Amino acid sequence: MVGDSPTAASDEDPRWRFTPTKYLVAAILTAAIIVPLLVFSYDQIEPRLFGFPFFYWYQLAWVFLAAGCCAVSYALLQRERRAYERAHPRPAAGQERGR
Repeated sequence: MVGDSPTAASDEDPRWRFTPTKYLVAAILTAAIIVPLLVFSYDQIEPRLFGFPFFYWYQLAWVFLAAGCCAVSYALLQRERRAYERAHPRPAAGQERGR
C-alpha cells in the first residue's frame, strides 16, 4: 500500500516539518547562545550592581535569560504540537486505516 513504507511515515512526521514556530524557536535559542559570547556587549566595568562590575552581573543575568528563552521555546513547540494533534487526531486503538 502507498504510505505503509517507513519513509512515507517519516515524511508525514510533524517534527521534521519546518514551520514559522520552529524558525522563531531557532532564532530565540540562537540569540540566547550568541549574545553572551559577544565580548563587546559586556566589556566594561560600569555600571556596577551591588558593587559587582557589569561583566559579572551581565553574565549572570544571561543565565536566567537563557533559561527563560528555553522555557518560552518549549512552550511554543508544545503549543504547536497540541495544535497539530487537534487538527490530526489519531485513530482509536482498535481502528486501522483503510479497513
